[in-house]
Amino acid sequence: MLRKHPAPPLLLSIALLISSMSASSSSQQRNATRPSVRSPSFDTEDYDVIYEDSTVSTHIPPGSPPPLCQYDLCKDQQESCQKLALTLSCSCPGISGPLDPPDPPSLQSLSLENKGTVVVVRWCAPSSTVTHYLVQVDGQDEAREASANRRMMELGDIAPGTEVCVEAVNKAGVSARGSHSCTRFDPNISETRLAIKLVLIGAAVVLAVGIVLALVLWWCRRHRKAVTRTANRGTDVVL
Repeated sequence: MLRKHPAPPLLLSIALLISSMSASSSSQQRNATRPSVRSPSFDTEDYDVIYEDSTVSTHIPPGSPPPLCQYDLCKDQQESCQKLALTLSCSCPGISGPLDPPDPPSLQSLSLENKGTVVVVRWCAPSSTVTHYLVQVDGQDEAREASANRRMMELGDIAPGTEVCVEAVNKAGVSARGSHSCTRFDPNISETRLAIKLVLIGAAVVLAVGIVLALVLWWCRRHRKAVTRTANRGTDVVL
């Protein structure tokens, strides 16, 4: 009868070492083939950009034209339409570029102001790019310069019949003189305009006073009628 001899200790340790090495290699292969799971990360800068873009899109609907800027061609010392367009996201009316000579300004008035002590010229800007204005008074050698945002200039004391012209200037040249950019000073017209203004102001004051008096009379009559009705009802109750 054969006896089974136990395996030598050296062979047993070698077998255990080989089995442990194969198990570790198989686990590494499994971990390599398994997809890695990463926690989601957010880029704050990209998120801010997306948020800003979405905010802009909600305020300005795509495809809709921007509103027109509240820009008055005749108002003195106001910001240019280009600055208003940048700050308010509005659109300016079409104007010619700086490479085209400007159109002539439209002279609005040439009249006595400040209680008849000084002559003032007023004008409206053309639909052109303007760097500054020139105000030429007949009989004076040099023209007076005004900045691009000005729409008026005090001329002091000038003689009746003196011609005054306003010209627009840019890098391409000076506007041509026209019937709307030149006029002659007529103090009678200024006095007539002043008288018309005073008459209109007086008429407005009289009309306002008349309306107030009519309302007061109407209220007094209504109050008297109410008092009379109350007294009549009291006498009826006593009877």
